[in-house]
Amino acid sequence: MSLAYRADVDGLRAVAVGSVVLYHSHIPPFTGGYIGVDVFFVVSGFLITSIIYREIKSGTFSLLDFYDRRIRRIFPALFLVLAVTTLLAAHILLPRQMVLYAKSLPPSALFYANIYFEQALNYFGPKANDTPLLHLWSLAVEEQFYIVFPLLLFALLRFGGRTLAVAAIAVISVASLVYAQIALGDAPSMAFYMPMSRAWELMAGSMLALVAWPRVAPKIAAWVALAGMAAIIVPVFAYNYLTPFPGLAAAPAVLGAVAVIWAGACAPEGVVSRVLSLPGFVYMGRLSYSLYLWHWPLLVLGLVWKGRALTYFESGGVVLFAVLLSALSLKYVETPLRRPQALGGNRLARFGAGAAAILVAVGVSAGIAQAGRGFWPISPRGAAAEAAADDQSRSQKNCNNMPEGWRPRDLAPIADCARGAKAAEGRYDAVVWGDSHSGAAFIGFAEELERLGLTTRMMTMPGCPPLLSAARSRGIGPPGACNAFNETVLAEIRQVKPKLVILVARWSLVTRGPALNAALMRGRGGEPPEVEQLFKSLLEGLDTTIEAVTALGARVLLVGQAPEYRYAPNHCFAWKEFYGGDSNACLSQSRADAFFYLADGNALLARAAARHKGTDVFLLSDVFCDQDRCRASKGEDFFYVDGDHLSATGARVFSVDARLRGILTAALAGAVRPGASAQ
Repeated sequence: MSLAYRADVDGLRAVAVGSVVLYHSHIPPFTGGYIGVDVFFVVSGFLITSIIYREIKSGTFSLLDFYDRRIRRIFPALFLVLAVTTLLAAHILLPRQMVLYAKSLPPSALFYANIYFEQALNYFGPKANDTPLLHLWSLAVEEQFYIVFPLLLFALLRFGGRTLAVAAIAVISVASLVYAQIALGDAPSMAFYMPMSRAWELMAGSMLALVAWPRVAPKIAAWVALAGMAAIIVPVFAYNYLTPFPGLAAAPAVLGAVAVIWAGACAPEGVVSRVLSLPGFVYMGRLSYSLYLWHWPLLVLGLVWKGRALTYFESGGVVLFAVLLSALSLKYVETPLRRPQALGGNRLARFGAGAAAILVAVGVSAGIAQAGRGFWPISPRGAAAEAAADDQSRSQKNCNNMPEGWRPRDLAPIADCARGAKAAEGRYDAVVWGDSHSGAAFIGFAEELERLGLTTRMMTMPGCPPLLSAARSRGIGPPGACNAFNETVLAEIRQVKPKLVILVARWSLVTRGPALNAALMRGRGGEPPEVEQLFKSLLEGLDTTIEAVTALGARVLLVGQAPEYRYAPNHCFAWKEFYGGDSNACLSQSRADAFFYLADGNALLARAAARHKGTDVFLLSDVFCDQDRCRASKGEDFFYVDGDHLSATGARVFSVDARLRGILTAALAGAVRPGASAQ
């Protein structure tokens, strides 16, 4: 396919970047706008492969020339954005946030941001909306691809001609797509960020450039272009963050982009080509790289500065400002430095400048890490609040069984994830079982039981409540992993025979999930019918679990969750200390507000305990709430790491509670005989 300039391809870039920016701005209804990245990959694969193929055929291909062009294309705008973002971040981000930001600078400058963020943005790590450089994962994928692809294409064409090259790329593309679809089940995060699952999208563009596609009548091509554009546009509105992606779900956008590019060559006067070739679309397409670089850091820093989600009006203003910066970048940075004459036409100087930019980014990162903050300090109590985000026990950090790709053989070992004298022998007296809330609470139970001379084991999986034979209403990993984990826990309990099983979960997530909560809010005058059905299902799940445990001779302790907060109390306090405001208002809430989410879960546990002999209940709300308010701190002790997980400090607050000691002592005084049944 010809490499002559295609205005419609620039217009397609405008569609891609527009969908991404609107999605990131949380402006409805562009809930699937992230597919714009996949369109970018197709366009990039088409253009780069066309250039490489033309040069290989003409005998002028040079790897040094190729990377020189990549440096001139990528580096100027990228490092300008990194520099400006770092300066803004140093003014806006709280000290801890600034240190986390600094850690992301070297991966962003060295093009392994996708690998870094895939590991960093885990269940307990920073969140996407707090990460100013997260969007650079896609640039990293593209550059990693172009480290390997030119050499691969050169070798294939040199030794087997175009036929071998097309066949090999087709095979690799199919393998990449199959991998992406399979990885969605076991490792969705890797499927999203890793080049292995995105290679087929870039290679779809490569196939478009390498294959001598037949030309068809303009009318037919025009209809193909319309169908292709529909395949791109529909997912922008039909997909959302719950859509398993990429895998086969990316195929409509990828094939749609291929169709639009191919049909545009056959029918340049077709309606799609003419619309995409309009000056506005073309100009936005030329801005697309800079706009992609600028928009996300500005949106994230705006959110941090405001301390809340941006309104649509505010997001729109940020996007317009990003467009302005992109226009300036294009005119004064990208265009001049993209020319071969840049830096006196000296290629060695350009390579040296690129290396120097990378070294500066790494050095700035090290300097920020050493300083421990940006430009502004924070009060000692604010610093303590920030530090609470990392206040997790060793067990909480190391012993959660993460659901992605989990198998029974991956169960964290007893010796590493139990506390007490018997741990080294692979034995324990009690086990804390549940989701990430049980991991956060583990240290509290373990320390009190250790004072009683007993050993406690932690067995937790984030997003997975300890319910046997009960479907989860929400989770962060494959549902099969949760079911397999709970069955594996029960199997170990059967083998070890502990005296006490402590079930801990974020019960509000299953009693007040988003859909059900919306129904409750709509009908405050009376409960909607799904509430009773949900409680029945949850009670059956608890019944099954309790009966299975007591049949093995153990007693059961059901633990009601601690109050949860809309905003992390420690972060809210630190933010108010940093920016000014009533920081103490962050550290408590009315009992009525807290119990809107807690009451149903507490009632569920009470009903379950009443149905089963040898089952007790301990409510964390009794520890953290009085008759009027629930509190999240005392002095410089902060009880939460985020909005709902207790810190190690918070867990130690209930650890010394006299009511807990009484319940544990009574529970351990006797044992349930195997075969005990419900009352």
